[in-house]
Amino acid sequence: MKYLIAYYSKTGNNRFLAEQLAHDVSADVVEIVPRVKSFFLLLLTSLLKVSFGIKKIDKNLDDYDGVILCGPIWMGQLIAPLRDFIRKFRANIKTLYFVTCCASGDAERDGKFGYVNVFKKVEQLAGSSFKEAQAFSVSLLIPEGQQAEAEQMMQMKLTEETFTGKIAEYYTQFVQNIS
Repeated sequence: MKYLIAYYSKTGNNRFLAEQLAHDVSADVVEIVPRVKSFFLLLLTSLLKVSFGIKKIDKNLDDYDGVILCGPIWMGQLIAPLRDFIRKFRANIKTLYFVTCCASGDAERDGKFGYVNVFKKVEQLAGSSFKEAQAFSVSLLIPEGQQAEAEQMMQMKLTEETFTGKIAEYYTQFVQNIS
């Protein structure tokens, strides 16, 4: 399959994930750039489910068998740039996978700020093109037996050095599923 990876990243974690995926599945990659760059406005528009839109991308989605959409989840919400991408290109996406590097772990997956509700929203927006979603929690970067505070979790970064252990296992399984 020929994949396009479209990503939005505020802190760099989802950029790292997108670039890693692009390398491992031989995909093209494109950054989703919102028309408004203010974090506060992006958060507000995500919570209110309104939008300023995204800038034009330089790829024709009709040329791809599948799209892997990669981006964060903020406060349990599908953020505006990702939602805008799905809405704008829904008719051109043959197969959609959604991946996120987020702070929510498996224990919080069904909670108010968890990722399950976001996955359902992506599926609802994408319709029949939606195939699978996967969360890669930064909590998996914490050594077993240790705890991290919320602020500490937000500072964790995916890098070549930290992309090991459970998060790498989940990632490898995802790559195998889509290959």
